[in-house]
Amino acid sequence: MRERNSNFEVLRIVSMFLIVLHHFSVHGVANAGNFSKFLGSSTNILMSELLASLGKVAVMVFVFISGFYLIKSKFKLQRIINLMWNVFFYSVIILVFAYVILGRDISLKDVVVSFLPTTYGEYWFITDYVLLMIFVPFVNKFILENSKKEIQYYLFALVLVSSLLPTFLVKSALSNNELLLFLLFYSVGAYMRLYVGNEPHLRKIAENYLFLGALAILGGITVLNILAILSKKSVFVSLGMHLIALDSIFALILAIGIFLYVITLPPFTSYWVNFIARSSLAVYIISDNPLIRSIVWQKIFHVRILAYKLGSIQLMLYAICATAMIYIVCTLIDMLKTGILDKVIAPAPWITKKLEALWLFLTMKLTH
Repeated sequence: MRERNSNFEVLRIVSMFLIVLHHFSVHGVANAGNFSKFLGSSTNILMSELLASLGKVAVMVFVFISGFYLIKSKFKLQRIINLMWNVFFYSVIILVFAYVILGRDISLKDVVVSFLPTTYGEYWFITDYVLLMIFVPFVNKFILENSKKEIQYYLFALVLVSSLLPTFLVKSALSNNELLLFLLFYSVGAYMRLYVGNEPHLRKIAENYLFLGALAILGGITVLNILAILSKKSVFVSLGMHLIALDSIFALILAIGIFLYVITLPPFTSYWVNFIARSSLAVYIISDNPLIRSIVWQKIFHVRILAYKLGSIQLMLYAICATAMIYIVCTLIDMLKTGILDKVIAPAPWITKKLEALWLFLTMKLTH
């Protein structure tokens, strides 16, 4: 089996690091993701928004990678089963841990949601990703059977409806349609695999996208925070967060620039990079569980308290260190689970084969 290009695995690791860094700000510093309710210094609000700015960009890149690889891969239901098993395992284990070890009050709703985490959207990313994977055989068939120009029209329509218009029509009916956005991100990654090679001019294109995206997001956040200070109106802080939302065209431009730049890099293969990257989703599943999320950020790392006390540079360094610690601990936990527990309690292979056979039968009927 051919090893994956480790450039993309490094990108996967970095993307997850940025997602956890995003959580440091929106769950740690902000109050339920609302920076306008943070009463600390204006410079720390700005720093927190900057730290959060690449979180949604990283989500886009994460789905780009799936589209890049899966467009030329045979669909395997086992991918979905393994993902749902991992989410179920960690969700239930964390439920038990929160009740037995942490002494948290657990409601019936907590139990139901923990045992059905994908169904009830305990992790929005996983729920949308699983839904996307269900449609992958049909999306791949559509992309592979149409011409390059037709796929470009299709991508333009997706960008227009799910990203461009929502960016400028704040809180419209088109805003934040996550499944449609995931379809866009997957399709962009697939398009890059099929039609974007490592041409000499590609690096320049990537750099232009990086510059425009970074300028719009980082510059926009800075300007809006200055306006918030001058006008003493928190609405400008909220608009800053809109620039880095999942449906922001500026975030999409930056994500495309990052991905194109990685495509231009000389490929290399590293067993350890690829091995560590396998645990990247587990880092998200463990660290962002709703039952322990506030404990991680407020009881262990005391983020909100320190956000009032630290200077902006100190806050940035603390955020990077805390994120790195969380990433390392969660990765080690997942390696332990994969290396030991999965050999004992993972779904039996015969169950997976039966489900794959049924899925193949259904998709053959629907796509022919």
